Amino acid sequence: MKPRNKKYSVAIASLAAALLLSGCAGGSTPAENPDASQGSETGGDAVAAAQARVAEFSAEQAPIEIAPLSGEVEQGLVYGFITCPLPVCRTLTDASVEAAEAIGWETRQIETQMTPEDYIASWDQLLQDPPDVIAFIPFAPDSLIEDQLNRAAELGIPVVSIAPAGDRPSKDGPVFASYNGYPEFFQSSSLMADLIVADGGTGADTVFVWDPALSSIWQPIKDGFDEHIEAAGGGASVLEVSTQGIGTAVPGQIVSYLQANPHIKYVALALADLSIGVPEALEQAGLLETVKITSRAPQAGNLANVQAGREWTTVGEEMGSNGWRVIDGLARLTLGETPNDEWFEPAGWAQIFTKDNVTQTTEAPSTPGSPEAFLAAWGVE
Repeated sequence: MKPRNKKYSVAIASLAAALLLSGCAGGSTPAENPDASQGSETGGDAVAAAQARVAEFSAEQAPIEIAPLSGEVEQGLVYGFITCPLPVCRTLTDASVEAAEAIGWETRQIETQMTPEDYIASWDQLLQDPPDVIAFIPFAPDSLIEDQLNRAAELGIPVVSIAPAGDRPSKDGPVFASYNGYPEFFQSSSLMADLIVADGGTGADTVFVWDPALSSIWQPIKDGFDEHIEAAGGGASVLEVSTQGIGTAVPGQIVSYLQANPHIKYVALALADLSIGVPEALEQAGLLETVKITSRAPQAGNLANVQAGREWTTVGEEMGSNGWRVIDGLARLTLGETPNDEWFEPAGWAQIFTKDNVTQTTEAPSTPGSPEAFLAAWGVE
């Protein structure tokens, strides 16, 4: 293994000491989620609150702002990351590669198949020739890679996660920040519920579609949706599917469920990727006009379907922009900055897309102000 640059070991040690002195310890808990109080209303109050949030997030959102770095980032560092085969993973990590190149870093990627064995093997492969900084999209809780994370900590490597698998970051490591994490998942999924409630729907006429095998990753999505749908009275039914069946088995499963439950008016997808092939299957079954599909984390195809009226709504998140946030957080860690609320675990930008406000359908939604805000904060032209 190559020797670790002492600068980063010192920076991490200084960071831990500063956090100890300031009393910071551990990651926040779901109860600390700033959005959690929004589901406390009941009945008519919940409907009014949902309508207000739908109006707020359907309007054009302000550009994001990024604070300047505290110093100049060293050039030529190696950014290593672990991604997954799903389109949503590639959207995030491809953007992080673009951001790493913009800040002057080299990149090394490993794509893990979504099995525990391959996930562990991917980490071992990454650490055979350790990079200077690491980001990863987890397949399982961090306990599965405890040895690998400890090894990265011993080497003084700053580590951040993307879409953490139930494990929230800790400001004293070994995972120092997360992006596309609990606050962001909770925010976008609660907006899906708000859309349904504001439209007059309830849990009684709604089905939530998700993969329970990924509950360690997707639980905040279900938490946000359930909390806001239940505030209006009752809970939604659940259709369990597998992401392995995206575009193949999933469309038929949704059609079969709707045929068996004709009272269902709203289909809420935990991930917009689950919609692949669904409008076509519904149309063939004569159901496209009878149900409304909503989702989160859309790709270009979802925007096209919303614009065409084949999907009802979708909630955009900072997909590509989160890739830039990954590099921003890692850059700050190499400079010894103390994680703060602005970049530790941001909820970030969100936008409700409807037929009336979709303006482009050729790529996933872009976050206003990105990447310009990052380039300015890094002093990169």
